Amino acid sequence: MIEKIKNFINYVYVDKYIKDGKFDIALEKLNMLANEGFRPDETYLKRGMLCHQLLMFDEAYSDFTYIITHCVKKEKAYIERIKLNYEMGNFIETLNDANILLKNYPDNFEYKKYKFLAFANSGQLELAQSYILNVFNSNKYKTIQFLLNETAEHIAIDELARALRILEILELIDPNNPVKLLKEANIYNIAGQKNKAEEILKKIDMVFPKYFISHFKFTDMYEDRDSLETNFLLELRVFDKQNCFSYPMNILEGYKAQKEGHIIDSKEAFERAIEINPNKPEAYVLLAQTLQLMSGYDNPAYRIDAEANYKKAMQIYQRENLTAKSEDMRRQIKHLNSTLSIH
Repeated sequence: MIEKIKNFINYVYVDKYIKDGKFDIALEKLNMLANEGFRPDETYLKRGMLCHQLLMFDEAYSDFTYIITHCVKKEKAYIERIKLNYEMGNFIETLNDANILLKNYPDNFEYKKYKFLAFANSGQLELAQSYILNVFNSNKYKTIQFLLNETAEHIAIDELARALRILEILELIDPNNPVKLLKEANIYNIAGQKNKAEEILKKIDMVFPKYFISHFKFTDMYEDRDSLETNFLLELRVFDKQNCFSYPMNILEGYKAQKEGHIIDSKEAFERAIEINPNKPEAYVLLAQTLQLMSGYDNPAYRIDAEANYKKAMQIYQRENLTAKSEDMRRQIKHLNSTLSIH
């Protein structure tokens, strides 16, 4: 019993040793715990991850493989071995492990990413392209963001050829993506091909407005929206040099602030959107919802302002003959007033 308590204390202290940079002591404790047979799935995983961090790749691989071979809980060991194999350039093994995990977790985007990267970096470009296109069909924005982030990581460590390979695949999915074009221009600029970089930058200015309008709709922005999509849109703001999209950008800013709990910032963004274009309904609706939320924080006067904004949105919907949306505003006002009468 005393030995078990001692082992548990040593296990708990391992994290502190690692945090303090005392890697030798942490490794010594983990070796002792492994010899004692203490929680092998957890001990071997922690030791494998530490060995990976210390670039002791063979030892890390051995620990992850031990868990996969001998323990019941294997998933974490698989994902750590996938990361290790990918870093070591063992792309076929990366692919094999990713396939095993995807049998049990077919919708896990993280595992899909490694499967694609294994295809791409093992020279199986056609399979990589085909696979990522399938992933894109079910995870549009996640796929684009992943490819863009992957490109940025390769650029940061001067792996320009790999970065361009990723962008070539992104070209098949979203050829006029402004962020993709900007990263492509950056690569050619680093490579000293200034003319090529300038040519791409000119294309960005040309395609951005059309790209923005064709890819994203704002008529229902007050309904639930994926946060990744919102962040992606805001990332494109850098290309709006003529400030053509200030209305939707403020809508997005307000929506993002509201989701993050920054209510005052949200309110101010929607008010800016109304100033920019008072003839569109989305900002009125979102502002009304924000004011309605704020009224719950001992500010009952905001309910009156919320009702006024719902009414403005309803009038716009009526002018546009959008009966269903107009009725929705009427229901919102009725609900607002019914809750008001309770207080």
